[in-house]
Amino acid sequence: MMITKRKVNRLLKSMAAAMPAIPYLMRSRRRTPVLAYVVGGVGIAIAGGLAALMLLSPRTRTRALSAAKDTYGKVHDRIGHLGASADAPPMSNGLVDRREHSPV
Repeated sequence: MMITKRKVNRLLKSMAAAMPAIPYLMRSRRRTPVLAYVVGGVGIAIAGGLAALMLLSPRTRTRALSAAKDTYGKVHDRIGHLGASADAPPMSNGLVDRREHSPV
């Protein structure tokens, strides 16, 4: 099949003629259910409440951070031996002072 300038021009003209109909053909026939907005609003309210709780309550913030730190420590201890080799220095967990482990 030979593609000529005339065929390309005809194709472009027919595409341009069909473009205004695309939004009407692609439009969903159903309306968005109200339940989606309700669930989204509840989710945003919960996230906002948690953020406010963390900002306004130092005790809760301290508990959450210590729980995260303990969990990180457990995971680090469990998988820390996988990447360790005899000649490499121990990996830093982000809490180690840089001066403790000089580069090799």
